[in-house]
Amino acid sequence: MLTNNESYLSVLGQINLDDLYIRQAFEHYQRQFVMSEIAQKFVHKNCLIEEHTQHIDEVGFCNRTLGKVIPKCRTAEGAAIRGSLQRSGLVRPSGHELFRGCIVFPTIEDGQIVSATGYRIGRIRGGDKAIVYWHKPEPKAFVDSGMAFAKELIHGQTYH
Repeated sequence: MLTNNESYLSVLGQINLDDLYIRQAFEHYQRQFVMSEIAQKFVHKNCLIEEHTQHIDEVGFCNRTLGKVIPKCRTAEGAAIRGSLQRSGLVRPSGHELFRGCIVFPTIEDGQIVSATGYRIGRIRGGDKAIVYWHKPEPKAFVDSGMAFAKELIHGQTYH
């Protein structure tokens, strides 16, 4: 049985992995943007850079190739990465990327990607939106475990 401290550290480790996988996905998008003249022309033509000047070097392009660089789901590593990206909302349960066909502008706070805005540059399919918003989910399990650990510390102390 895990103690609250071990449970808390386990959740903390998972959050760090989720942040790592999110960062890697956005780094992949950045590399795709650098290699795509179409994406770069779209950004400059539509003056999107002016709207998102905070981290212009973080601009990405989701050309639906992320799934090809992640290990297959049948492997433990691939399942962990894909599960993490699904939990975060960057990959849908169907396997499709949230930002497919989008120029992606992430918002970074304290070195972590906390949200992003995507602008579709290709055709829009039924039900798709021209602008896509994403916010990193709140780490509820982290908060719950942290609060339980803090309560244990407080109740375990004796005052003289």
